[in-house]
Amino acid sequence: MKSKRLSPIPGSHQLLRHVAAEDKQIQKAAGGSVTDAVAGWLAAEYFAAAHAELATATAPRRWDLLRACVLDWNRLRRCDRAADYVAIARAELAIHQHKSEARDEKEFRRWLKRPDIQEELFPKAERGISPETMAKIEKELNLL
Repeated sequence: MKSKRLSPIPGSHQLLRHVAAEDKQIQKAAGGSVTDAVAGWLAAEYFAAAHAELATATAPRRWDLLRACVLDWNRLRRCDRAADYVAIARAELAIHQHKSEARDEKEFRRWLKRPDIQEELFPKAERGISPETMAKIEKELNLL
């Protein structure tokens, strides 16, 4: 079955550029990740609402509210931990890439020092002016 290619929505490119620019402004205003800023705000709101609800709840209802809060908070913290693991994985990847680049450069330098490579890349040439060239210079300048 042949798939149909969707045509772009008119103005979608401009809209995407606008959204991307707006996202950068929001991140700058939030001082980093927008989702982190919103998560911090929601956590504070959740705490305030839970505290207010628990303050007026009787014993059986209080227990149910606490259990619900613990379950909610556990889910939120699990997401935080997942984000932390991703950050750690990115840091490890950067370290491995740096080590790999350093190892490649070291290997390249060792390769450059091999005599056969030195001979191929940097052939030894006689220094100075050849006798033929010197004779031409003397002839042209009428030195002899």
